[in-house]
Amino acid sequence: MRKSSMGGSGRGRRARRRWERLEVLEDRRLPTTFIVNSLADNGVGSGNAGDLRYVIERADALHTGTAMSPDQIVFSGLTITPADHTIRVGSGSAGAVPLPALTDPAVVDGTSAVGYNNLTGLLLTIDGSALHGGGNGLILDGGNSVVEALQIVDFPGNGLLVRSSGNTIGGSMVGLNANGDPNNPAGRMTSPLPPSPVSPVVVRPPQGNVISGNGGDGILIEGGGSNVLEGNFVGTDIAGTAPQGNGGDGVALMHSNGDMIYGTTPPDQNNPFVYYNVVSGNRRNGLLVHDSNGTIIYANFFGLGADNQTGVGNGGDGVLINGTSDQTTFGANIPLGSVAAANGKNGVEVAGTATRTILANTFAGVAAFNPYTPVGNHRDGILVRTAGRGAVFGASKYSTIILTCQTSGNGRDGIEIARKAARVQVSQSVIGLQTNGHTPEANGYDGIEIHGGTHAIAIGGFEPSVAGVPESAAGVPTGAAFLEAANVISGNRNDGISIEGCARGIRVVNSFIGTDIAGTGPASNGGAGIAIAQSSHDQIGAPIGDSAPRDRNIIAFNAGPGVQVRLGVGNSILGNPIFSNGGPGISLLQGGNHGQSAPVLASATNAPNGMVQITGSISGRPHTTYQVELFAGPSGSPGQGQTVLGSLASTTNARGLASFTFDGPLTSPGAETYFTATATSSTGDTSMFSRAVVLLRPLA
Repeated sequence: MRKSSMGGSGRGRRARRRWERLEVLEDRRLPTTFIVNSLADNGVGSGNAGDLRYVIERADALHTGTAMSPDQIVFSGLTITPADHTIRVGSGSAGAVPLPALTDPAVVDGTSAVGYNNLTGLLLTIDGSALHGGGNGLILDGGNSVVEALQIVDFPGNGLLVRSSGNTIGGSMVGLNANGDPNNPAGRMTSPLPPSPVSPVVVRPPQGNVISGNGGDGILIEGGGSNVLEGNFVGTDIAGTAPQGNGGDGVALMHSNGDMIYGTTPPDQNNPFVYYNVVSGNRRNGLLVHDSNGTIIYANFFGLGADNQTGVGNGGDGVLINGTSDQTTFGANIPLGSVAAANGKNGVEVAGTATRTILANTFAGVAAFNPYTPVGNHRDGILVRTAGRGAVFGASKYSTIILTCQTSGNGRDGIEIARKAARVQVSQSVIGLQTNGHTPEANGYDGIEIHGGTHAIAIGGFEPSVAGVPESAAGVPTGAAFLEAANVISGNRNDGISIEGCARGIRVVNSFIGTDIAGTGPASNGGAGIAIAQSSHDQIGAPIGDSAPRDRNIIAFNAGPGVQVRLGVGNSILGNPIFSNGGPGISLLQGGNHGQSAPVLASATNAPNGMVQITGSISGRPHTTYQVELFAGPSGSPGQGQTVLGSLASTTNARGLASFTFDGPLTSPGAETYFTATATSSTGDTSMFSRAVVLLRPLA
C-alpha cells in the first residue's frame, strides 16, 4: 500500500507538471463574414448573405463578433455604379424603420463593394430619407468596430450613433491620394518673400466616410470612449467643397473620453492632413466636445473645404469645447494643427468650465499655409470664456494655452478672452497677418480683446520661438538677451490688444505689436498698440533691470498711441521699445495711472567712449522712490523711446522733489540724438514719456 501510494503520488506530480507547462491560448477563432448582396431594404437573405438589414440582424443573432475577432460585413456581393450605388433604408418591404444596432464588434467595409473607387468618389451610399421621426443611420453598440468608405446621408436623426468604445470611423486601410507637402511647417513660419502661391494640401481625403444631410448630428458619440475618426467628410458633398450639412453638429462627443479625431497619425508628422477629416457645412457646430475628457484633435478642417481654400462654414463654431471637458488637445507639435475657418460664429470656442485645453498650431480664419483666399470666421478666431475649475498644466500657471497659432481675417477679434476666464496664456502666435508674417490680414476688431472678469492672463511666454527673429531686431541693442517675439499682433483694424472693464492683472510680454514678424517693418494696427480702459494692475513688459529682458515688447508703427491708459490705475509699462506710433508713445486719459507725472529732462551730453550723460528731475509724493527708465531715438521721434538705455531709482525729498543723473552707453552713436524718460511709482503707475532733449556734443 505504501508503494502504491508513493507511485500514485509521483504520477500526480508529473501530471500536474505537464498541465503547468501548457499555454493558455487566447481566442483565435476566425472572424465570421457576412456578405451584403443587395441594395434593397427588405430584410431578406439566406445564411450569412442578404441585404444590409438582414446581415445586421443575422450578425446580432449569431453573436460571434469579439474585440479580437470582429464580424466582417462586406459588400462584395453587389456591384455599385455611378447610377446605382444607394441602399435606401426604409423604402423596402421591411418598412420605414431604422436599421438595427450592431451589438457585436464588426468591421463594416465599404471598400469591398465591387466598383468602389475613392479616387473618383464612387462610394456605397446608405440613405435615410425614407425614414421619419428621429431615425438614425448606423448604430454601434458593440464597440471595437470599424466603419469605412461609406456615404451615409439624409437620416432624420444622427447619421452615425456610437454608444460604445474603441471604434474607428474611417480607418487606415483604404489607399492614399497624394500626401500634402506644405512648404511651411507651422503657423508661425514664414513663406519666402515675395510670397508665392501655395497649392491645396490634397484634393480629397484618402479614405473614410461621407456623413452628410442628416437631420441631427452627423456623428454622435455618447457614453463611449477611445474612438478614432480618420478621413471623413461630415456635412459636405462627396467632393468636400460644397455644403450638405447635418441639421445638428457635424461630430458631437457627449460624455465620451479618450476619443481621437486624427488628420494624421503621429509619428507621421512630415505628412500632415493625410487622413484628415473635413467637418464643415453643418447647421450647428462642426465639432462639439461636451463633458468629455482626453480628446485629441489633429490636422483637420472645420469650416473649410477639402481643397484648403473654399469656405464651407458651419453655422455655429468650427469647434466648441464646453461643459466639464478636461485635457482637450487641439493640435500639437508641428505640423499637427487644424484649420477652423469660414464658420458662422467662432473658429474655436472654449466655454463652460473646460480645463487644461491646449490649442496648438491652429489656423483660425485663414487656410493652412495659404494666405490667398479670405476665409475668416464671422466672429472670433478663438474665443475663450471658460471659468475653469482650477486645474492647470503641470507646473505651469495656465489652464488654457494658445500656442503657435495664426488667427487672422476674422470678423471680430483674432482672440477674445471674456467673462470670467482665468489662467490663459497666448504664446508664439501671429494675430492679424498672413502666413508670410508681413502682409496684414486684418481681424475686424482687435487682435486680442480681454474683458469681463478675466484675470491671470499672459499674452506672451518663454518657449523658444520658431520665427527665427534676430535678437537685435528693431533697435534692441546688439548682444542684448531679447529673444524673438512670442507673439506678433499686427495689422488689425482696431487695437492690437484691448484690455477693458473688470479685467485685471493682465501680463503682456515678449510680443511685437504693430510690426512685421521681424520687428523691423510696419504692419500697423488701426488703433492703439495696447489700449487699457478701466483695467488696473496690468503689466506691459518688464523693468529694464529685470533678469529677463526678453519680457519686453516692441510696440511700433500703430496708427494711434503705443500704449493708452484710460481710467485704469497701477498699470506698469516698463522696458519696452515704443516708437513710430501715430499718437504718443504712452497716453494717459481721464486720470489713468493716477495721472503720474513724467520726469523733466534737463540735458543730454555726449561723454567720452560712446557714453551719454543725462540729467533731470522728478516731482511726486514725498519720500517716495520712483523707477526712472531712459530711452533714445533718432531725430524726429520725440515723445517715444526706441532704444532702451537703462534705468535708475530716484527718491524724492520732503518736498517731493528729486534730481538724477544717468550715465550709460550709446548703442548707435550718431543716430541716437533724442532722449526721453518715464517714471513708475511704487504703486506701479507709469507716466507718459517726458519731453525729449537733444544730445549736446562737446566742442572739439
